[in-house]
Amino acid sequence: GSNAPCEGIGEAQNTGMGPEKASFFQALNISIKIAKGSIEIVGKVHLIKEGPKVGASEAPLLQMLNVKPFAYGLVSENIYDNGPGFSPEILDIPDDQLIAKFKSGVANVASGSLAMGNGTQASVPHNIINRFKKLLAV
Repeated sequence: GSNAPCEGIGEAQNTGMGPEKASFFQALNISIKIAKGSIEIVGKVHLIKEGPKVGASEAPLLQMLNVKPFAYGLVSENIYDNGPGFSPEILDIPDDQLIAKFKSGVANVASGSLAMGNGTQASVPHNIINRFKKLLAV
């Protein structure tokens, strides 16, 4: 079997399986009851734990309950940038910090544009307000 990448938890549910499968659940110490001719799992059940291999008894049970705990993808362990390396946690930047840096950059572009007398989209509101102030001063 494969190693379990995450936990597999079975919820309390009606499995839709007949009573002939009850011994399978009892062998795995899963509390069940038979109601209306089908097996019901009584409570939340830990089917597999994260890390160890999925055994021969857990795999068919997961298949019968239609639990698919396996997901595949890439996980960055280290990031290299022209020589120096760093951990991927450095890329976890909160949204408010990104917005603050963006606003700071826009303000720098606007102030530079105003100082040079060069119009940009960032300086247009300031130009309008400054022209309006000059108009009122007259």
